Amino acid sequence: MASAIDDVLIPGQPVDKQRLRDYLRGREIAVPQSYGGIPDGVSDCSDAIDAALAAAPTVLLVPGTYRVSRPVVLGYGQTLMGVGESSVLQARPDPFDGAAPIYSQIGWNAVEVVDGYAAIRNLRIVGGASGIKLFGRDGPCVKTVVENVSIWDAVIGIVLDGYESPDRPCYWNHIARTLVARPQLHGVLLTVDSAGDTPNANKFHDVRVYSLAAPMAGCGFFISAGRFNNSFVDCEANLHPGAEACFRLGFATDQNLIVNFYAESLGPVPGIRIDGGSQNTAILNLFSATGGAPIWDTTEAGRYTAFNAGHPVKNHLKRTELTEARIGRLELETAFTEGMASLTLDPARTIHLISAWTGPVTAELPDPHPLNGVVLVVKKSDSGPHAVTVTQAGGGGPDADPVRLGRPGDHVVVVSNGAAWHIIAARYDRPAAVWPNPSGTAFTRSLNADGSTLEDVRAVLRALILDLKNAGILS
Repeated sequence: MASAIDDVLIPGQPVDKQRLRDYLRGREIAVPQSYGGIPDGVSDCSDAIDAALAAAPTVLLVPGTYRVSRPVVLGYGQTLMGVGESSVLQARPDPFDGAAPIYSQIGWNAVEVVDGYAAIRNLRIVGGASGIKLFGRDGPCVKTVVENVSIWDAVIGIVLDGYESPDRPCYWNHIARTLVARPQLHGVLLTVDSAGDTPNANKFHDVRVYSLAAPMAGCGFFISAGRFNNSFVDCEANLHPGAEACFRLGFATDQNLIVNFYAESLGPVPGIRIDGGSQNTAILNLFSATGGAPIWDTTEAGRYTAFNAGHPVKNHLKRTELTEARIGRLELETAFTEGMASLTLDPARTIHLISAWTGPVTAELPDPHPLNGVVLVVKKSDSGPHAVTVTQAGGGGPDADPVRLGRPGDHVVVVSNGAAWHIIAARYDRPAAVWPNPSGTAFTRSLNADGSTLEDVRAVLRALILDLKNAGILS
């Protein structure tokens, strides 16, 4: 094939028509107008766009409004592109209205990507049940690129669906420099409608969801299901006060990354909502200008990591190893317990203040094996007559014996070495059997047992001194 026009049109020589035909064919981009399309916003261009896609892998929408009455379907390696905001794909009967959204109740997707390696560029999409839907109907929906696209007045702006089969997943797609304006429900949705895998490892960069004061019932970004490095970098949600959340992580989410996210709403909309079951989310640099919580962990499970994100706590770190740290103020997680006859201490909280006002309490230490180096503090917090007894599973307690916290302020500090719990600090009444007793005489009470009188204490001390003298320890 000729590489340049000068190789085809040579001055002084006759034109080789076949070479000219080959030259023009190699530079031809299909347009719907070649197949009967009229981009006037009234005529139905569905057949023309389908014919163009059947004839060529790349279809160009030159400036105009292309109304369609069914989804534009992109298969493997196909590209749909325009020249910017003047190239409009209209997936509803009504034309675009800049003053107010018009939502179609008929419901079809404007563009469907059903296989991999497709591209959508430089377009405005108006209407649709979703503006763009990616799902592996014909093959794995991977490596699709969506860039420089604006989507207006769709029910959902962009949908990534794991669909029916794990063999045709929705992975590794890239959405960049895209605006979703005035969505009715969600701006971006990651989900699994059937038995497929979750959408994984998809990349969103500079994607903005903006309701422009139009009513909105859902979320800017809703990751209903998605795992393993779905990343959202420099994204934004500026939503109507009636929205659900700027960013929401559903129960089937794991290891998603959110970096430099901007959340804004005049209503009580959380910046990032984390549902129960969601885990291992990483949030870095969150700006939240909403009337709701910057980060709303609905179950308070804390199964996420945040750095420079949230308020008033800016950082929420999981297990962390530090070689050196300077701390201005240290706050420890504290559990306050009352009205319980027995409980197992939660190793996620360092301090345990336990009231035995209504009756004796047995506090059982957790299994020490997975908790090497963990320190727990247990203190009797009430002034009543009942004791808090610290035990461990299988009997005994720290340093093998139960610890009885009988007086107000009694406490014990224990540490796990991975095999057992050991006392490192304490104040409590120890049993008489643990005191030195060379003569074999049994003490009937501890040195400061509840209810003892000063004379009782003196008698015990005299007996102890006598035993020590008889044993030759004192002279």
